[in-house]
Amino acid sequence: MYGFSFGVNARAFTPQMADKMVELGANVVRLLYGWDVIEPACKGCFDWTVTDAWRDQAKRTHRMIFGSLAYTPRWANGGRPFNYPPLVYQDYYDFVYAVVARYRDDIFLWGVWNEPNLDMYLQGADLEVYKALAMAGRAAIRAANPKALVLGPEISHHATLNGWFSAAMRETAALFDIVTLHWYGDGPKLDRMMDDIVLPSSYGRDVWLSETGLRPCRSVFGEIEQALFYQQVLDALERRRHWWTGVMFYDLYDPPLPNDCGSAMTRPDWSNRPAFSLYQAFINAHAGATVPPDGGPQKPRSGQFGKATTVDFWP
Repeated sequence: MYGFSFGVNARAFTPQMADKMVELGANVVRLLYGWDVIEPACKGCFDWTVTDAWRDQAKRTHRMIFGSLAYTPRWANGGRPFNYPPLVYQDYYDFVYAVVARYRDDIFLWGVWNEPNLDMYLQGADLEVYKALAMAGRAAIRAANPKALVLGPEISHHATLNGWFSAAMRETAALFDIVTLHWYGDGPKLDRMMDDIVLPSSYGRDVWLSETGLRPCRSVFGEIEQALFYQQVLDALERRRHWWTGVMFYDLYDPPLPNDCGSAMTRPDWSNRPAFSLYQAFINAHAGATVPPDGGPQKPRSGQFGKATTVDFWP
């Protein structure tokens, strides 16, 4: 067991976003480390400008980054869109190795791809293709940083309904240190999904719900309904804290967009929605809690990366 991790998803990690995470008390920020963005033009042509800035903000505020390593540049997949897999898996291995090695002193959580069960993120949603990506990703992560954890399969909730998740875990469970999945309100009932599908296929590993959320402007009761959604997720987590040990809401902040309030727990002016305050209170109530192997009473333990952190194997 790695202890509780309370996090957010973010599209970037600016100083203001990092400071907002500190106010929230969350310890993990999930960010996309897009291969198509970091190594866009040719093999070995890296642009570290954005990801170095993310690293700097994480160090300044003592937050942990969970980096999702996904999407293919055109030079690596025959000129096709980002959701097509590479023609040569060695190219993905080399990219992952380069990223993890660069941040080996600062980032220890790495996910392999994003929602590979959906065509929009992995063309064909081919399980064998994902298995190859996961094998290459894990090998590269562990070679570059033996202390890092490998997270996956990062599926959307659709995969729990059509058998993709269970099949993927039979093929790839040994590759992951923490099992990760996503869930939104249009999916199956959360309790049933976690108990009947996710737990039996997690093979004793910690489970993190690494993406979940609700758009307040697309719900009947707006921001109040968003907060009630957060409460539903956190209540479900509370009842399963001996094996479900991480949650990351989508998302922390959305830039203002016409006719779209986004999914963020903050408003475009950075003020807090009720969901932010509810999540903040939950984190404060569970700060430092760890889960013994027998699922018994929780014992507090301080962490290096902020009051809500319990992962204690970082150097």
